[in-house]
Amino acid sequence: MRQFASSGFRLWNLPVTAKVLYSTFCLLTLAGVVSSALYYQALVGVGTAGVGHYYAGETARHEAAAHVAAEAGTGRAQNDGAVAAGPSIELPAEAADEAAEPQEPLVVPVSYRKLLEVTHFHLFTMPVVFLIVGHLFLATALQERTKLTWMSLGGAAVVLHIATPWLVRYVGAGLSWLHALSGMLLLVSMTVLTVYPAVMMWKTPGRRREEPAADGVG
Repeated sequence: MRQFASSGFRLWNLPVTAKVLYSTFCLLTLAGVVSSALYYQALVGVGTAGVGHYYAGETARHEAAAHVAAEAGTGRAQNDGAVAAGPSIELPAEAADEAAEPQEPLVVPVSYRKLLEVTHFHLFTMPVVFLIVGHLFLATALQERTKLTWMSLGGAAVVLHIATPWLVRYVGAGLSWLHALSGMLLLVSMTVLTVYPAVMMWKTPGRRREEPAADGVG
């Protein structure tokens, strides 16, 4: 923070650890903006007509259905009566038993819109958390090389964990191990970036660092 407050401060004067932290945050934020545009397109569409359908979709559909029903007259009511008065179908005993037996749940792949929704949410939460704990970690007394290692590992884990669901969905389920690996890396790196600063801030420094030397008072 002292560097930011300095009148001559420039971003290129930051240490490498801070550059890694801020660059990762900027790239993930940019990806979040892109995901917002893609998510909007998936929900609303490209043209302006999709805006009315999305925000007032049910009203617009009911109005269109009422208009069609008014032009068709009583045709719909007659069709509904014919369906209601239709014959009932009795299932054979074997088919009824099969229908009564519990079936295994049908698992379908995650849709593009659902995956985009999850990614959009994580792109605007995980980078912020990484930025905050990264700032705390930079304020510790560790060596710059150690800080750089953990900062790089944490940033890579965040990026990989957000990206791997797309790889598993569209490249192949055989990459599931990659998602599990990114989760473990994320757990370890975020634990270190969070716990270590929390412990160090409560650790009392030595008296020589804490108390200035006396100036002959006595």
